Amino acid sequence: MADSSLSRLRAALTRRAGALQGASIIAAVAFVAWILWTRGDDLRSAFALTPALFALISVSTFATFALNGIELQVLAGRFDRHIPGREGLLLGLMVSTLNYLPMKTGTLLNGVLMRARYRVRLADFGALVAGSTVIHLWVAFACAGAALLVEGGDARLAWALLLAPTAAAALLVVWGRTRTTGRFDAHDSRAVRAAARVVDGLGLIFGSGRLLAVELVINFALVGLAALRTMWAFEALSYGATFSESLVVTAVGIFAHRLSVIPGGIGFKEGGAAAGSAMVGIAASLGLAASVIDRAVMLVWLLIMGVPAALYLQRLTGIGIRDARSMRTADTLPEESA
Repeated sequence: MADSSLSRLRAALTRRAGALQGASIIAAVAFVAWILWTRGDDLRSAFALTPALFALISVSTFATFALNGIELQVLAGRFDRHIPGREGLLLGLMVSTLNYLPMKTGTLLNGVLMRARYRVRLADFGALVAGSTVIHLWVAFACAGAALLVEGGDARLAWALLLAPTAAAALLVVWGRTRTTGRFDAHDSRAVRAAARVVDGLGLIFGSGRLLAVELVINFALVGLAALRTMWAFEALSYGATFSESLVVTAVGIFAHRLSVIPGGIGFKEGGAAAGSAMVGIAASLGLAASVIDRAVMLVWLLIMGVPAALYLQRLTGIGIRDARSMRTADTLPEESA
């Protein structure tokens, strides 16, 4: 009975594959109009930067786009799936762009496309996203704690930011290496089986020392690049923030952004940057303004590069979606060659 219901659901999703593709294209175009209408001031602030600062922030933004694509490749590889470098970059751009739409559209569409084109199970994709988020927050907090110690800030807060997330991550690593997989594969509830597969996927991520080492390098680079953009944005505001101060501002902004369900984390990231600025003795208004400048430059490049990437992926992966119409389950597909 359950298999019959699942088959009908798959058939319904298959019939709507074309509608999903068309709706995604319309959403991307709507995003352009919405940004131009609501974020005009942010876009203009980017062009108020000196050419040198705009170039520096832009280069850091490009490097962030590239690292996001590399991280997606690395995490998918842990589930024995290969994503070509060019497509990893396009997927990263698409996610960053379409997540300015409601309901994390970019992330949701990424899961659909990765299942259809690269045969990544939705449960594995859920583990991939969760693992990436945990590692990114861990690195951001550790950087903030270390930076606060360097800047002579609140020592208790600094050590809490440095040690508490690290201890939690260490527990995840120990659990990942000792976990028992497949304990709920035979459970009667499909929801329980799916949730258990996500948990198993997380264990797979945190149980690999090599993967964690690569992920730490990538995420320290991502946080460092974001801190550089913040530091240069402060410079555009005629304030000479140190790199350590910018790390704290950036890390708190990252945390607030990750907590947000608002499209693009608009307002939350800026509010977090303002709070981080206050923690290191910088006026909160300066932190907020620096975060707006950083976002403005990224929005410029998402409009120029991200929207075309999203549209191109709709055309490119439309073939993959159509090819997936005869697919019964992701697990029944033949294994890809190494």
